[in-house]
Amino acid sequence: MITRVIVVRHGQTYGNIEGLFCGHSETELTPLGVRQARALGARLREMEIDAAYSSDLSRAAKTAEHALEQKPGLEAAPDPGLREMHYGEWEGRPGRELGERHPELLRDFFLGRLHGAPGGETLQQLRTRTSEAVQRSVEAHRGGTVLLVSHGNAIMAMLAEFLSLPIEATWSFACDNTSITRMQFSKSGRFTLLGYNDATHLQGLENGG
Repeated sequence: MITRVIVVRHGQTYGNIEGLFCGHSETELTPLGVRQARALGARLREMEIDAAYSSDLSRAAKTAEHALEQKPGLEAAPDPGLREMHYGEWEGRPGRELGERHPELLRDFFLGRLHGAPGGETLQQLRTRTSEAVQRSVEAHRGGTVLLVSHGNAIMAMLAEFLSLPIEATWSFACDNTSITRMQFSKSGRFTLLGYNDATHLQGLENGG
C-alpha cells in the first residue's frame, strides 16, 4: 500500500520580496503570489487528491485556498506542524540588516553550523516537527494522496530528516514559491523522494502570464 504526498511551498509574499525572516510572523501573498497559487491549482486540477492540509499561517492557507479553487469540496485543514521555522530574535527582521550587524551568525546559520536563530527553534526541532506532520497525514490517509502546503525552510527540513542528512546539510536544497515536491511512503514506512522543486507551472507568470 503506497501513500503519496504532494508538498508545495506557499506563493510569493511581501516578506519574500523584502528579504524578511518571517518565520511564524504573518506576511501576505503578493499579486504574483496569488497568480502562482492559481497556476498551481491548474496543475493540480487533474490530480487525484484525497485530503489537503496547510500550515495555519495565512500565506500557506491562502495559497491552499487559491490552489484548490478548481477542486470543489476539497479544503485544506490547518496543521501548525507545517509552519515555517521560528526565528526567535530574528523574527520579522531583514536579512540584509542581520548580515550587516551579525555576518558571522548569519553565515553560520546558512551553513548549518548555527543550529537556530538566537531564541528561536533549532534545526532538529524543525526537522522533527515537520516530518511528524507529514507522518500524521500519511497515517490518516493510508493508500491515498495528500496535499500539504508549507514553507521553504520547513520543506527543506522535512526532506533532510526523511533522507537522514546531517544537521549541517539541512539547507542543501532550493525551494521555489509554489514548487511541487513529491514523495511516497510504503506500508512499512519506507520513504521515497519522487520529485523536487518542480515549478514548471510558473513559466511566463512574472511577465504577466
